[in-house]
Amino acid sequence: MESPVRHKSVPPRSGHRPSSARSAATRDARVLLLTGSPAHYMAPPRLGTEQITGGPDWKDQQDEAGRFTTMATPVGQYDVAPLLARLPPEQQPEVLVCLVDASRRNLPRNVGAFRGPKVLLVADTHHLTTPISTMVRYAASETYDRLVFLYDRHHAAIFHAAGFRNLFWFPGLTFPHDDAFVRQSRSVEGRVPQVAFVGQAGRLHPRRARLLEALQGAGLPLAQQALGQRDALPFYGASLFGFNSSLNGDLNLRVFEILASGALLLTDRLAPASGLSLFLQDGRDCLMYDDERELVEKAKACLAQPAEASRIAAAGARWFLESFGEERRRALFGALAFDGKAPPLFPLPAAELDTLRFRDQLDLQANVLVYEGIQELHRIQPDVRVVVDGAAPPAVTQLFATLPRVYVRPEIGEDRADLIVTGAQQAPAAAHSRATHVWCWDAARAQLPELTALFTATGYAAATPQLAFYSLRPAAGAAA
Repeated sequence: MESPVRHKSVPPRSGHRPSSARSAATRDARVLLLTGSPAHYMAPPRLGTEQITGGPDWKDQQDEAGRFTTMATPVGQYDVAPLLARLPPEQQPEVLVCLVDASRRNLPRNVGAFRGPKVLLVADTHHLTTPISTMVRYAASETYDRLVFLYDRHHAAIFHAAGFRNLFWFPGLTFPHDDAFVRQSRSVEGRVPQVAFVGQAGRLHPRRARLLEALQGAGLPLAQQALGQRDALPFYGASLFGFNSSLNGDLNLRVFEILASGALLLTDRLAPASGLSLFLQDGRDCLMYDDERELVEKAKACLAQPAEASRIAAAGARWFLESFGEERRRALFGALAFDGKAPPLFPLPAAELDTLRFRDQLDLQANVLVYEGIQELHRIQPDVRVVVDGAAPPAVTQLFATLPRVYVRPEIGEDRADLIVTGAQQAPAAAHSRATHVWCWDAARAQLPELTALFTATGYAAATPQLAFYSLRPAAGAAA
């Protein structure tokens, strides 16, 4: 974040329908969905009975009546006005929905050219380069009426501190299947006693790879396949278990896919701010684990007691159909888009949002830059050890608490810390600590040359020119 963010407050558009009329017509709304994901990777959700999907991986296509079904856009930034101008009057959307993530592949601009409700779906702020800072800058530069967090509820308070309002949480909104396919995907002839997994487990998912290796090493029946979304649901539906591991503390879509399939969801336990425990309970609707040991123990126990596994799986499947079926999802989204009504299933109370306190926007930006660095360590490492001195503002520790495997302590122990957060006065001690990273949280810009010289002399390098944030240089000859 390069400059203080001031969120643009957008008054109601004159083109909006009256509240009573739009509430009655919610399910029939015409939706234009712009997304950076191709259909073969992340199929688009059906948010209205009439919907056009567009993005850099879509083509201009029309049906036999000449009505657009999909539309092509450039990669990256593009103006939505020419896109809207190409649509005939009978296909002009009533809701504009833009799914944007830190890949920056889909960055609609001039969204104010659309006069109806404009909804930004905030996706994947848990990985890639400066994902939160990038999204805050983008959202501040456009006039969206609603910001909806899909997978990273724990980042909503950061946006609130940056000045955004009209924040919502709707995990699973991108679930693409209708109820008929969900029911069809569930096995009625008994399930194979295996732990099914569909997804990536390569270099970007080191923790997931370790967990899968633990299952295999324990001799458990792991069935891992590379499948598209359409084929994944029946694969889970024929299995006793569905395994899930978040990429980086995110409440991902696989949670909903496994619940929908009727398999028993085995998923990692996330931080409270993720919201997972607000609608799913460990041992009632699913099974949660913290580490390899607990994962293996719970999988073994349920394989030995298939009736208990089936009971928990049935509760999760029942929750999905009764609370999260296609009509329910669409109605909840319509109420959010037109009326600003939060889904009752997924609360994001103001009291929770208004928890982070910063001295000013520059202080917020500094905290976020450091948090993004620790978030990336959290993706790679089994855990992250942080030392925060007692004088640091509470917001520092509050941010780290949103990541489930970051452990904060008040003083340096015998083991090396991944990060030390300290005041500028204590910098000399921190510079000789051999911690992987050090941040002098209260350093003024005028102090940076002196602090940088100190840390450079002890083997550190500046992680960013704007902050007193330093990273220990690898020893000579060490592997990169």
